[in-house]
Amino acid sequence: MAVRKKVRRRPAPRRMADDDWVRRHFEELVDKYAGQYAIVAEGELFVGYDARQLDEEARHKHPGVIPTGLRIPRPEDFTCAL
Repeated sequence: MAVRKKVRRRPAPRRMADDDWVRRHFEELVDKYAGQYAIVAEGELFVGYDARQLDEEARHKHPGVIPTGLRIPRPEDFTCAL
């Protein structure tokens, strides 16, 4: 009987680069685009109110890439409700 090992897959380097882009520009995104959606594909930013449409545009322009996406929080989203 063969023994199977679990192998941790590393994210594709480009995907990591897009995630890193979001981290580096997060404050700027909140300042400029709060309440909207952002999709990053190969370092290109797509912003708007329709996440599905943005994802389709990013995948069309960058075939074979899995875009990084998020809803950009508004400043009040960071306020504690305690």
